[in-house]
Amino acid sequence: MAEADAREASRKRTLGITALATGLVTVGAMVAVAVIVTDRADDPSTPKTAKAGVAASAEAKPSAKAPAGQGGQGGSAADSAASVPGLKLGSAAKVGAADGRDGKALQLTGSGDGYAEAADATVDTTKDFTVSAVVRNDAASASKAALSQNGEQFFSFYLGREDSGSNKNRWVFKVQTANEAGKSALAVSTATAATGQWTTLTGVYNAKAKSISLYVDGTLAQTTAAPSIVHGTGPLELGRARSKSQWADAWNGSITGVQVWKKALTAEQVSKAATGKATEAPAASLLGS
Repeated sequence: MAEADAREASRKRTLGITALATGLVTVGAMVAVAVIVTDRADDPSTPKTAKAGVAASAEAKPSAKAPAGQGGQGGSAADSAASVPGLKLGSAAKVGAADGRDGKALQLTGSGDGYAEAADATVDTTKDFTVSAVVRNDAASASKAALSQNGEQFFSFYLGREDSGSNKNRWVFKVQTANEAGKSALAVSTATAATGQWTTLTGVYNAKAKSISLYVDGTLAQTTAAPSIVHGTGPLELGRARSKSQWADAWNGSITGVQVWKKALTAEQVSKAATGKATEAPAASLLGS
């Protein structure tokens, strides 16, 4: 009996020593871990680990894809504007691939905030100038401005489609001769303005001859006397024009290949420019290839 009691006491002493040793090892390990974590936190070269309960992969998760922007290429509106140097886009204007043509085109739907401004392409309307654009008209009716430069009340010049009075659905280059409604000189096409296809429109102002000329796809459509012209302070507008102190005639379709010359091009020069073989370098060129 005494021998059994001795064995039991010895067993309990062994269990106590084992438990104590295990506890000491556990505490030591915790202290060691704490020291390591402290050392790493104090070392700025060591990256911080994810917070407790948050997976590291969640912190490194990439942001969602940016929404499609004005250029239709997945960027923001600012990105699209930045991709077209010299153009300030209205909120409804988009720039994307020009269907059936090289380069980019301004895409508009006829809304008031669908336009673009080009401050660096401003024309001196007191002197000779030539303006040109490759346009696609998608509107079935109504006058539409592809290019213009404006004063406070009216446009100075206007290149686009005329659909009023006796000029029903005609390509037009016109200038405002006074700051009054109905005071303008027009050069118009004989043929109707095409819908849904690309057309090159060129307007020429000859200050000495006091005349304006409209060319369609490089061919002279009409030359008209222009005894005066309202001074347009700019900037060059794509897709709208000024009328009675309001923006009007918003373009519905696409515009590309905008070019400005600070001279009155001859018929031969206009024809070559329309076929991509310009002999006179433009002062400004926007969109297109």
